[in-house]
Amino acid sequence: MKTLDVLLPWPPSINHYWGARGRGRYLSPQSRRWHKEAWAVLKAQGVRYSGEVAVYVFAHPPDRRKRDLDNITKALLDALVGAGVLKDDYQVAVLYVERRPFERPGKVRLVVKEVERA
Repeated sequence: MKTLDVLLPWPPSINHYWGARGRGRYLSPQSRRWHKEAWAVLKAQGVRYSGEVAVYVFAHPPDRRKRDLDNITKALLDALVGAGVLKDDYQVAVLYVERRPFERPGKVRLVVKEVERA
């Protein structure tokens, strides 16, 4: 069973993920910078999945502010697809997100495992 286990920098919140120009939406410059860094880490692992996966997120926020954990999952799943680890985030059958103690400058441990169906 393949397992991916990596540390990524703290992702942008969904509140800062998109920029807007008129009626158009685009990835914000902050999101583009984060994706570039995350893709490099993920691609270096050389792991690809074609079937269903379980994704475990262990989030170490950068500070003690109150944060909604679901605000970082969009960036993380998009990074998995953008780096070619997943073909589509539809492959995610299990998504587990846990807040851990804060650590400056913030980080996320991301673990991806194949899901074996009986």
